[in-house]
Amino acid sequence: MKQKFLPYFSRRPWYIRLGLLFLAAFLLAFVIKFSYDSRHITSSKLRYTSLPLFQPHRAAFTCIQQATVVPPIDPEADQWFEQGMALTSEDRYEEDKDYKTAAVLWTKAAERKHWKAQNNLAGLYLRGKGVPSDPEKTLQLTEEAMAWGVPQAWDNMGSYHMQGVDDLKPDATVAYAFWQKAADMGAPGAQTLLGGQLLASYDSPKNGFWANKKIGLQMLECALSQGQGAAARKLGLEYERQKTSESKFRALAYYQEGVKFGDQDSADALEIAFESGPLNYAAPFVDHDRERRYQVFGKALRDNPDLRFPNLDKVLPLPPAKLPYWDGEENHLLEAAGEVHPVSTEPAPGIAK
Repeated sequence: MKQKFLPYFSRRPWYIRLGLLFLAAFLLAFVIKFSYDSRHITSSKLRYTSLPLFQPHRAAFTCIQQATVVPPIDPEADQWFEQGMALTSEDRYEEDKDYKTAAVLWTKAAERKHWKAQNNLAGLYLRGKGVPSDPEKTLQLTEEAMAWGVPQAWDNMGSYHMQGVDDLKPDATVAYAFWQKAADMGAPGAQTLLGGQLLASYDSPKNGFWANKKIGLQMLECALSQGQGAAARKLGLEYERQKTSESKFRALAYYQEGVKFGDQDSADALEIAFESGPLNYAAPFVDHDRERRYQVFGKALRDNPDLRFPNLDKVLPLPPAKLPYWDGEENHLLEAAGEVHPVSTEPAPGIAK
């Protein structure tokens, strides 16, 4: 067949051959574009939702946790989601990440309303990772998650307004309105962002901060209760500034929580604190053993922000607890503090190997 076709193709006039090549390229692009997400998603135009303007001097905030309002997660869809996460984990070199397979897995999971997979899939279309770049698709997937009641999707749409994605014009006023909505719905990222910007001693809208410490602290505490490491770091910094013995102890405790939840800056803050001591930092004394251990955690989180260390207190407790023995091997320290996950070697359902 191939030998018969090539002479036939080569005998055609050049303009016909060129046209056939363009047609083949178009068909290939069409197949690639629609092979990942075959769902028909019509824009709900939630990107244009009219929302109340951001109120930095609000008098009250009710802490809602995102987990209480998102759609329930299907167990099989969650397996597909986690397999996609493993294929794109930060502990892989960029060239070893398999975004294409992750896109297929997350598409399957999103079809069952797995909201985390939906958000990740939108991010792939925005960056053109594993799928063709398609900002409009990003907005449509985000709008669908918004319609499901996912706070994180409202948070993401705020970021798209700030950046000016696709047909959206960069608009900070609109972005803050979406972030306020997301924070009130329970999005921990939006709570962390806005909470940190309300801790100032005076208003400076031009620089993005306002004086409403009461509400700012409440937002950050709410975000921390949802495992947001950056919120812990901002709380630690706020209490470290106060310079009292009680506030310094609270600062250390917040930084410790930040490390557990994967915040590199919290690890760096504790490393510096125990290197320098109480004169300028929150640590009650210089402790180079603790300094060295926090340095290990900071380096690990710099390399892989996805790491979490729920057992940190067992290997690196805060004073006055004594440090347990450590043999000096960095991996031993990290493994003892980290999460334990069962590893599945089974191929993803519906995915050819």
